Amino acid sequence: MPRVLYAAAPWWAGTWHRFRVMNHVKAFADSAGYRVYFLWGVSSAVAYCRFEDLLSPVPGVQVVNVSEQELLEVERATAKSKSIRFGNQGLAVYHRGGALSDSMFAFDIAAGEALEHLARCKSRLAKPIYAIPAPEIRRQASAHIRNLDLSRRVGIRVRVTECNIDGRKPRRRRRELDDTVRSIIRMPWHVRVFVVTDSEYIQQMLASHFHDTRFLAKRFDERDIGGWYVGRQDRDSMVTFLTEVACLTSCRKIVNVGGFLNQESVRAKIIEIPSRSAVAPVQSQRK
Repeated sequence: MPRVLYAAAPWWAGTWHRFRVMNHVKAFADSAGYRVYFLWGVSSAVAYCRFEDLLSPVPGVQVVNVSEQELLEVERATAKSKSIRFGNQGLAVYHRGGALSDSMFAFDIAAGEALEHLARCKSRLAKPIYAIPAPEIRRQASAHIRNLDLSRRVGIRVRVTECNIDGRKPRRRRRELDDTVRSIIRMPWHVRVFVVTDSEYIQQMLASHFHDTRFLAKRFDERDIGGWYVGRQDRDSMVTFLTEVACLTSCRKIVNVGGFLNQESVRAKIIEIPSRSAVAPVQSQRK
C-alpha cells in the first residue's frame, strides 16, 4: 500500500497559512515517497468557501473539503491522541521529533516544518507551490490587468491586521495607519499606482495623494478602530481578494506592507521601503 500523509491547518487559518503548511508537508512527501492529502476547512477564515470555489488544483496534493466542525474535531484529536481516524484511514499523529509511520497526520505549521527539515537533510527540495486562483478568477484578473494597464503601474499592498498580538503592523490603530500612509507617500504623486488594502481609510488616503490611482471595487463593511475594513467572512470579498492578488503580481513593482499571498513568487518586484529611484515613472510610448 502507498504511504500517505494527511495534513491540515487550524480552522482560523487563512489561505497563506494553509499553503505554508501544504508546502512543508509536500516537500517531505516528495522526498520520502508519500501521497499527500490536505484537509481544507470550509470555515469562516475563508468565508466558508470550498477549495475549488477559490483555487485551482495543486499538483501532487489531494485537497479534501471538511466542515469547520470536522476540522475542530480533528484538531482536538491530534492534540490528545497518538493516532486518529479520518474516514476509514487510521493515521499516526506526527509531532516534532516523533517516529515516522506509513500513514501519518501532521497538524499545522510546527509538524509540517519538522517534516520538511527531515527532507532537507536528505535531498534538494522541489520548487514551492503557490495558490493559483480558480479559472474564473484568473479570467477576471486578466481583464483588469489589461484594462488598468497594470504592468506599467506600481502595486501597493497594505494588509491591516485585526490581531493585536501577532506582531504584525499596521494594526487597526489610527496612528499606525497614518505612519503607514506617510511612509508610502514618500513616492511622488505622479506615480501610477494600483492599491490593494483591506482598509477604506488607507485606500482613501493613498488615492488623495496619487493622482492616478486604481483599485477594484469592494465593500468595507466591518467597523473597527481606525475606520471601515473588508469583512473577513464575506464570500464576495474573498473572491475579490484573490483577484486582487493576481492583479498585484502583474505590476512592475510592488510596495509590500503586511504581506500577501504568493509574494515569494514576485520577490524581485517587491519594494519594502518606498524610494523615488525604485519607482521612477514609466514614460508613455504613445506618440
